[in-house]
Amino acid sequence: MIRTGRLSEEEFFKERKEVLAQWPTGAEIDLDEAIEYHKSLPPHKNGINKLRYGEEHNEIYASTGMGKATVEEQIELLQYIEKEGQADFLAISPDSLTRQNDYAGAQRGLEESIKLGRSTLNGLPVVCVGVPGIRRIVESVNCPVQPRYGAADARLCDEVLFAGGCAGSAPDLFMDFWQHSARISLEKVYSTHRYVSRLMGYYTEHGVPMAGSSQGFYGAGLPPSLQTAAIVISLLLQAEQGVKHLRHMIACHGDLVQDVACARVRLRLIKKYLKRFGYNDTDVAGGVSFNLMQYPVEVGASLAIVFMNTLMARVCGVQMSDIRTVAEAKAIPTKEDIAFTFRTAKVMQNLLQKQKIQVDKAAVKEEADMHEKEATCILEKVLEFGDGDVILGAEKAISSGVLDNPYAANRAAAGKVAAVKDSDGAIRYLNTGNLPFTREIVEFNRNKIAEREKNTGCQISYDAILEDLLAVSKGYLVR
Repeated sequence: MIRTGRLSEEEFFKERKEVLAQWPTGAEIDLDEAIEYHKSLPPHKNGINKLRYGEEHNEIYASTGMGKATVEEQIELLQYIEKEGQADFLAISPDSLTRQNDYAGAQRGLEESIKLGRSTLNGLPVVCVGVPGIRRIVESVNCPVQPRYGAADARLCDEVLFAGGCAGSAPDLFMDFWQHSARISLEKVYSTHRYVSRLMGYYTEHGVPMAGSSQGFYGAGLPPSLQTAAIVISLLLQAEQGVKHLRHMIACHGDLVQDVACARVRLRLIKKYLKRFGYNDTDVAGGVSFNLMQYPVEVGASLAIVFMNTLMARVCGVQMSDIRTVAEAKAIPTKEDIAFTFRTAKVMQNLLQKQKIQVDKAAVKEEADMHEKEATCILEKVLEFGDGDVILGAEKAISSGVLDNPYAANRAAAGKVAAVKDSDGAIRYLNTGNLPFTREIVEFNRNKIAEREKNTGCQISYDAILEDLLAVSKGYLVR
């Protein structure tokens, strides 16, 4: 039966032998040597140190995915973005075959890319290039380099990335359970993510700060309280394995009142539940991403999204702004596309850095109070299901629809929850499915939707859900 619990050192190293044996480059990894390698790097190349600096100096750092098939192409890309895009953080995005643990397929793609002189993979085949390749990349630039991807089983990939000089990952339980496979079990994803978290905990315990993080799941069009519940659970499970530096991503929707309320409540609940479970020596920070189902094709509209992403980071009080490039809707972005987007974000950050921007306090308080009630109802039901065991409770909550995701690829999702925007653009529960909400919560959401129906003179239907999902890509928040 699935149960929480920190991996013992014996269990961890036994599993580690199996993980490193999956591909020949695993034999290159010496954990003690990797720890010393990290300590030899300049402090500013560790993302935790950079984020602490950003917090002290009120800075916002843009980030996005970047991946090419060869080490040489990846270095060229990152050096260009660092110089021409004025980047503060850089990323490595593994290719899809690597994410699916098809290392033989990734090796063929790498060899073909070298032969043709151009990338035939949609990212870097991390496991195939091995630790020497990652270290060449990390040493070629001045910024911290962080992984940016998700996978149901990232154990070997993260082993290589960490030993190569990257100082963090996202063993994001629900993101990788819901989105990456139709049939994979929660138990399987928990098992692989527990390993990655324990690996990060091991590095941290030996003097190398590693950042864990969670986004919850792709939640465009879902009220943020569901995301909050998933993120709290994911971060609790990372902390259980010794991860001390936790990051959460706020999937913003454009309604600044709801986004700011979400940032405040989520941070408060993460800290509350960490303390409740005895994890008192962790630090928590946030980032934002404008969470869209579809991105605009037109460059001007895409620039507006980059601006909103930076504005939302400022009003939410976070240091990381996870942006999408101006070419996001059209093709795999070129280095020029990425650099142009980064420069734009940098200018916007500079313009906003000293600004005192406030969102309606009374509206934020009302929104925050309801968000906290919704998320707490879900979390307490999960803990009740598991009798205090987080992962056991989560498994039962998924099967009963208490943790739900109507946009999940995984067929384990009940898919009963539905949501639409209210008149202001905040997202409300149209159908609460099996969520364990009080009558007060249900009526609050119902009344907000009724206000939109009154203002438009039209009854909300499922057509409105689709319209709301595509609204921002068409240039408006809500009709």
